[in-house]
This record gives sequence, structure tokens and C-alpha cells, in this order.
Amino acid sequence: MKDVRGPINHVAAGRVHELLAGRAVLGTLTRSLCIALALLLVITPVSPAQQPVQNAAPVPPQIVWAQTIFVSNGGGSNYFDIFTGGADRAYNSLYADLQQANWYQLVSAPADADLILEIRAVAPAVYDGKGVVAYNPQLILSVLDPQTRAVLWTTTANVRALGRQKQRDHGFDQSMAVLVDKLAQVTGQPLTAQQLKDVKDNSRMPRAGIVFLFVGLAAVVALAIYGIHRVNHPPTLPQPTLPPGFGTIP
Repeated sequence: MKDVRGPINHVAAGRVHELLAGRAVLGTLTRSLCIALALLLVITPVSPAQQPVQNAAPVPPQIVWAQTIFVSNGGGSNYFDIFTGGADRAYNSLYADLQQANWYQLVSAPADADLILEIRAVAPAVYDGKGVVAYNPQLILSVLDPQTRAVLWTTTANVRALGRQKQRDHGFDQSMAVLVDKLAQVTGQPLTAQQLKDVKDNSRMPRAGIVFLFVGLAAVVALAIYGIHRVNHPPTLPQPTLPPGFGTIP
């Protein structure tokens, strides 16, 4: 007696294997799409409409009437080695910008200052759980009371680390200018229309980054649609040709 189940089982197994493979691909594509959408929500800053703040808390008066400033280097991440001067570029740039602005007298000891301005350069990492890391470089300026070391105010600026060395350094200097402009706002100094625009733009994702992100999302969506189509419409496997009389029990 001949066993005729071999070819038939082979065809069935092939269909099952293809179906399972297709569903695995679809699951991977779905997870990739979810991760991409999550990253979009995380890294895209929200820009609410500018409205007057009701019952805004007062700025500590010590910040407004301060005459003398001590600039403190709060250090930074090794990420900033991609900029000329490394993490210390933040301290050196802030000191130079405040000297040029001539708003305060810069002193060499905290005990002689009305305020301490502590500058830090940080680059917090965001992990997707699969080894992919994205960094969000920022400059953080904290205003401290020299006597109590209490933090009176904190403001930040995003740093754009794109392009070659010269472009990266230029982007860093623009971010520092935004940080100084934010400090000026806190102390009640008026900003020009261009300065206000620069402050607003700093909280947004660069246009090139938006384009790149949406192109990537479009590719993921296209692959997901193709995967769904292949799962729901698997290709037809050729039927095996059996020789005449095969399967006949003598």
C-alpha cells in the first residue's frame, strides 16, 4: 500500500508556513509603526497658541534688581564634544554674551554676586527598547540665590547638532543667544521681533527633521499596507502533478 499523504501534507505545510511568516512580518511592521508614531509624539514640541497668562506667578524680585552676577560652569555631557570647545563651550559662550550685553557686572566670586547663573549642557537619551538611541541636546540656565543656593528660575534652549563642524557651532551659538534672550525676558527687558521669532523657533523641530520623520513614517505605513495585503492575499502555490494511478490502492 502506498502512502499518498506526503505531497498533500507538503502543500498544506507550505501554506501554513507562509501564513505564519506573513503574520510575523505584519506584527513586526505594526510594532515599527507604533514606535515611529510614539517617537513623533515625543520629539515634536507642542506649540500652543500664544495667550495671556492669567494670574501668572511673580518673578522673584532679586532677579529683576540684580546688579552683579557670578557665572558658574555646571558642566555637561560628553555629547557636546561634537562642538568646538566641548561642553565648556556653554560656559565660555554665556560669559562672553553677558559681557557683550553689559547688563550686569560679572564678578569672580559667588560671595560678591547678587545672583549666580549656572549653565549646564545636557543631552538626555531616549531609548526605543531595541538598542536605538536618540539624543535631545539642551542648554539649561539656572538662576540661584548666592546665600541660600535656592533655585530662583530655570530656562532652557534646544541645541541643533546638524551638519559639519562650522554649522554645528553656529547652531550652538544661536541656541545660546536664545537662552540669553529668555533671560532678558525674565528680567523684563523687551525683545525685538526677530528675537521673539528666534525664541519661538527654538522650541520647534527643524523643517528638515520634520520632512525626514514623515518620509520614514510613510515608508513604514507603506510596508505595513503591503504586509497586510500579502497576509490576506497569499500567493497561490502550484498544485503538485500526481502521476496517473498514484494513490490507488491495489
